[in-house]
Amino acid sequence: MLTLLLLACQNDSDLQRVRKDPEVTITTPTLGAIFRAGEGPIMASATVADSFTPLGDLEITWQLDGFEGVAEPYDTGVADWELPLTDGDLGEHTLGVTVVDSDGDSATASVTFTLAGPRGVPTVEITNPLDGASFRLEDSITFQGTASDTTTPAGDLVLRWEADGVELPGAITQDGASILVSTLPAGAHTITLFATDLDGEIGQDSIAVLVEDVPVEAEPGDLVFSEMMVDPDAVDDTVGEWVELYNTSGSTINIGGYSFHDDDVDAWTLEGEILVAPYDYVVLCADIDLAVNGGVPCDAGFFRDSTGNGLALANGEDEVVLSRPDGTAIDGLHYDETWYAHGFAIGVDPAWQRSGDNDDPTHWCAQVTVITTSGEPGTPGQANDPCEVDEL
Repeated sequence: MLTLLLLACQNDSDLQRVRKDPEVTITTPTLGAIFRAGEGPIMASATVADSFTPLGDLEITWQLDGFEGVAEPYDTGVADWELPLTDGDLGEHTLGVTVVDSDGDSATASVTFTLAGPRGVPTVEITNPLDGASFRLEDSITFQGTASDTTTPAGDLVLRWEADGVELPGAITQDGASILVSTLPAGAHTITLFATDLDGEIGQDSIAVLVEDVPVEAEPGDLVFSEMMVDPDAVDDTVGEWVELYNTSGSTINIGGYSFHDDDVDAWTLEGEILVAPYDYVVLCADIDLAVNGGVPCDAGFFRDSTGNGLALANGEDEVVLSRPDGTAIDGLHYDETWYAHGFAIGVDPAWQRSGDNDDPTHWCAQVTVITTSGEPGTPGQANDPCEVDEL
């Protein structure tokens, strides 16, 4: 008996093919990437592949915030998509892509990225004091400002205060506002607040402030006699006599209008504005011309006369007194010929440079330092040479 066997044949390629899901990888943006608003469109890119379906037949769909986009891969297997974002869509976003082959098999990939605010320097404003504000020398000044940035949180901004280009120390809060309490020397100052963001960009704001050194009225002991040239040798007494006073207070004093006198008839009213800074010296001279007086630097002059029209330092027993216009004596000194030497200035030891202590002749001594062109020892306007006396 003859039996016929009929076999159905299948395509050789179908017998050999194993179905596999497509492959897809997002290459741009990378996971956690940060983009900045205002820097142009953001392009997404993915590589796709399939073991059976030609690249051109793959269905590629992008997803972002409810939007979908269809892309066709290049011959290289790269599929691009321009993300539908505006500069206002700040924050974190999730980007997905789905690839479907001709068998209906699919693959997906996703990444998260952030669209941050645009680059730019921080916005800085000094809110206190106002531009052009004035203060007294002894005032403490509170500087306050605000700083913000489109990309850097306020707490991450680095704040710095400067006065005339020099950093000001003080308490600074990193919460968008900064506070610093400081005192400044007299004069005009430029105050600047700087803020640096995480991108290294620096914003700033500046104001001008004026610190005024308003002179105060001296109280007894605020100024003390500290050095004298009673009997010069290089020049005549009529042009070479001088006295120095030291400001022991922390305030500027204007001695213009004060009386420089002795206990008898000699007296001279100091003319003009004569400012003595805190812990500084003032030198009063019989002649203020350095070419005449032996090269003594002077702050003010007195008329040398021993007949009652001025003042003269006697080469013997005498007094020197400084008084306010109301007659209040600020300091006085009684000396005799045992205090001084011919051709030398005498000065009180710096350790005893106080009212009362400068009355003791043992606290005084001839100076050895020479600062004048005449060559005579003396330190007018400068700290005195120490004496060999008992310290406090």
